[in-house]
Amino acid sequence: MSCHDIGLGMNEVSKEILEQYDKGRVTKSAARRLLYITGCAVNWCDGNEGEAHAYFENCRCGNCLKFIEKGEKLYSLWYISREAGDSWDIEKKYKLASGRLCTKCFDRILNNYCKDPSAGERERKHIEEKASPREYLSEGEYPSGNDIYEWPER
Repeated sequence: MSCHDIGLGMNEVSKEILEQYDKGRVTKSAARRLLYITGCAVNWCDGNEGEAHAYFENCRCGNCLKFIEKGEKLYSLWYISREAGDSWDIEKKYKLASGRLCTKCFDRILNNYCKDPSAGERERKHIEEKASPREYLSEGEYPSGNDIYEWPER
């Protein structure tokens, strides 16, 4: 049984990190590292990493942190082929804020990880053929709440 409370709490922290990043109060490097840590922190209480990143993972690149407009490509590493490698290993090796990546970052990271200059393009095609559009297209907006809860006033 998972502890959803820690994931919801870390999701609130992720939201604040990105708000501060967007205001220029946190560097990209610091924001990405802190977002990576929110995912790691849920493991202290049998939580779910995805819950810690639910605020941004469907509309921001987990590497460059760029906001991706609705319908633009935002690939999920969870749907790469077994031949390409383990998505969890890639997220940890590159300390990604999440496993969702814009096309440019997806290609660069997969090409590097696989030591193959065509790996990114091949895996993007694989994802588009095998996964639902939700797994490679941005929703282009943040969720209106934290799971079933409204965002608290701060």
